[in-house]
Amino acid sequence: MSNRVVVRRWLIILAVIGAIGWTCSIVSDFIEKLEGGPVRSVAAYRKQDIRTREAGSKVIGELRPGAAYTDVGSEEASTSCVDDLGFDKGGVTRDQPSYTWGLSYFSKADYLADLGKLRSAWELQGWKTHDIPPAESQNPERPIPAWPGIRTTDDHGIAISIGIDSYSGHPTLSTDGGCIRYDRDDKVTARKRVGAASGKRPAREGTLTYDDGVQVSMGPVQSITPTSEMTGGAPPAAHTYRLIVTVTNRSGAPVELNSYDLGGYGRAAQGVKLLDGYPTGGFYASSQDEVASGNSRRLEFVFSAPVKLSTLNLEYGPGSLHGSYLWLLSIP
Repeated sequence: MSNRVVVRRWLIILAVIGAIGWTCSIVSDFIEKLEGGPVRSVAAYRKQDIRTREAGSKVIGELRPGAAYTDVGSEEASTSCVDDLGFDKGGVTRDQPSYTWGLSYFSKADYLADLGKLRSAWELQGWKTHDIPPAESQNPERPIPAWPGIRTTDDHGIAISIGIDSYSGHPTLSTDGGCIRYDRDDKVTARKRVGAASGKRPAREGTLTYDDGVQVSMGPVQSITPTSEMTGGAPPAAHTYRLIVTVTNRSGAPVELNSYDLGGYGRAAQGVKLLDGYPTGGFYASSQDEVASGNSRRLEFVFSAPVKLSTLNLEYGPGSLHGSYLWLLSIP
């Protein structure tokens, strides 16, 4: 067999293998798209959520002063970002970060002037701008202005639009980060653990900083004399301790506190328990209690124990999206 024939056969084999690989890639991409995209981490979801909020805030900064009712956008629920076919299993879920800002203009000329400013700013960044035709009213009893709108998509795939809401008739800014699948068990992790937060040796205080900028600080633990209000009228335990926890949010998105993780505090001694009604600091004021970006929340935990403690060992995470870590708090 000549070398030319051998080479030709190998070229045919390689071509077949390449075609099979290309076909498998197409099928894989199709299945992934059908499932709703790749499964990401909580950190990846929060990053896109933060970018979606920031995209709207940046647009607000480019509009004329006072055009927006508020700097904080209202979260919009999505009916399309759902798993109708049952692909999401275990801790996998999906959400679509979407926000709207209400706008106000005295005249159409002011509104169109802001649209022109945005169009120029977007095109300078290389973003293609599309015109939105005037909306048709969804409320027959309320005619709406026949004002056009514009939309674009930024470098992070966030859809940005400004136009007239078809029901209210008010100018509205919207940002949409897209439907994202993520694993709730793949939580945001800590990048820095100091003092009692290190989990290695007891300390009076500690600080833990998560990758997204959320920070938790604890301590010192204080021995206190409980009031009847603390014990609910029951006889007080032999020893009672108060622990202050502060959650500071520098992430760019709210941190939910209603699903906090607090456990393991009985390892130091038998009979250690968290008193009913604690923590205080707003946990039970709302099922969606949270710390807004740029804010801090101070929480008070009260524990009782039948014997004097030298350490308080506990695991804590500020919400369902942030990992829990072991804290070793010494008690003087």
